[in-house]
Amino acid sequence: MAGEREKRQPGTQSQVLREAKAIGLIVIIALALRATVIEAYIVPTGSMEKTIMVGDFLIGNKFIFGMRTPDRIGIPYTRIGFDIPWIRMPAFRQPKGGDVVIFKYPHQPLDKYVKRLVGEPGQTVEIRNREIFIDGRPYFHPEHLQFLSPRPQQKSISDPNIFPRGNGNKDHYLPIRVPAAGDTLRAPEDRTILWYIATMDGHGVHLEEGEIVVDGRTIDYYVVQQDYYFMMGDNRDQSFDSRFWGFVPHEYILGAALFIYFSVDKNRFPFITLNRIKRIGTVIQ
Repeated sequence: MAGEREKRQPGTQSQVLREAKAIGLIVIIALALRATVIEAYIVPTGSMEKTIMVGDFLIGNKFIFGMRTPDRIGIPYTRIGFDIPWIRMPAFRQPKGGDVVIFKYPHQPLDKYVKRLVGEPGQTVEIRNREIFIDGRPYFHPEHLQFLSPRPQQKSISDPNIFPRGNGNKDHYLPIRVPAAGDTLRAPEDRTILWYIATMDGHGVHLEEGEIVVDGRTIDYYVVQQDYYFMMGDNRDQSFDSRFWGFVPHEYILGAALFIYFSVDKNRFPFITLNRIKRIGTVIQ
């Protein structure tokens, strides 16, 4: 009997090894797809309600705007890790107005946001009494556009949290040009935007005796190095977006939201309700 067990052990070990290799290959393929083609996202805020609800699980297309190679190595679901060099593959097309885009939050790149692209590079964005105008023309109303406040803010109110400071408020936003690669920003008239863009482009920026210093050199103008985008949520009164924190650089664009593959209501029990089940398979538009 002992001899028979000894004879079976090599075969058993070989089978375990083959299964381990198969599982490893599946994991590698899954990670490769996640890093380059598609990725699952969980929506934590209501800034896009009711287009996208809190608790929706999204599939995002990372291929359409150009696949990015992994840019970070770390422990999943933590902030432990380090950045690595990355490249972007050729894009199928560039982001355009109306797209629901997944991107890195400019002020904390480890966080991922989902918003609607409103202003493309080189376009001028303006909000008059809650109505968006792009290059002077009315912007379309998304199907699930909503305002929670019954009335817009008064035009005379200047919100100190608006970007750039002094540009009005969330319902009356003064015209602002979305920077495009090759644009020239000048100090002091474009100081706030110049500072922001130079920082997003990866330069060290500080003030020295009232002058803007970029990478140790005092400048009076700056040439934008990449395209930028203006993002807003469909739930306009509860969206922390480009009106408050600025433009999204092209290198932070991750992909387009495709569809909802699962949805839960964290505020109700049971979490999976009929209304949430109906959201499964919903295409994001």
